[in-house]
Amino acid sequence: MWWQNFYYSIMNQVALLRLTDLIDILVVSYLVYKSLRFIRDTRTMHLLKGVAFLFIAMQASFFFQLNTLHWILSNVLQVGLIALVVVFQPELRRVLEHMGRTTMGKWFNSTGEFDEEAEQTIREIARGAQAMANNRVGALIVIENEDNIDSLISSGIKVQAKTTSELLENIFVPNTPLHDGAVVIRDNKVELATCVLPLSQNPNIRKELGTRHRAGIGISEESDAVVVIVSEETGNISVAYRGMLNTGFGEETLRIRIMELLNAAQVAGSSSQAKFRLKNLVKRGKRN
Repeated sequence: MWWQNFYYSIMNQVALLRLTDLIDILVVSYLVYKSLRFIRDTRTMHLLKGVAFLFIAMQASFFFQLNTLHWILSNVLQVGLIALVVVFQPELRRVLEHMGRTTMGKWFNSTGEFDEEAEQTIREIARGAQAMANNRVGALIVIENEDNIDSLISSGIKVQAKTTSELLENIFVPNTPLHDGAVVIRDNKVELATCVLPLSQNPNIRKELGTRHRAGIGISEESDAVVVIVSEETGNISVAYRGMLNTGFGEETLRIRIMELLNAAQVAGSSSQAKFRLKNLVKRGKRN
């Protein structure tokens, strides 16, 4: 029967597998998985859809013998390979930056506990966010993680002050010089204020979300930053990470969520009672 032939064919192929073949399959599968995660819910996905559409159109023009259209599309795709390198330049740079990192476990020391300064910084961010939510003061706080975000932000005034809830509250007081824009937390300090962030182009974002939320989601799509957003209209506290937005946090739940996201890989492989230690809250970025 056909299924027996199919079974024996599969078994014969399995018998021919070598250890190197298995490693090859696993490596390729991992690369495909990481690539799909990288392009998911970003503008890269939309660009790839456009390229796929052109390729399908070219094949259809060849099948239906639309010679002129086929010639045009063929040449467009050939030139497009060079154009893609230019269009995807920011994404390619981010990939190479990730590949170039050789430090592993830089967040932790041998005891596996959070650094006291980092804990205090996270606590101050959560306390300040709760205070601003209570007073319906809008805020946008970007906690830089491993990815340096200098190339993603524009403008910005240097602050370089110790992170305290009082400082954050004063920065975002309406109609003050520094309130408009985002604050960047780097290396346990309030590094920059009044930063302009890239807006998300994700069409699936809820229509009721304003510019502040779109900016927070946008920077989280382009980097591994953890973004805290306080809504001026509702007083809700939200967290954006990797293009995903979660809302409904209070002071304590926000503190825990920030800690989880800054060391997500370690949390996934440890017990719920384990404590973690950050050598630095964030990787020191290139100074201006």
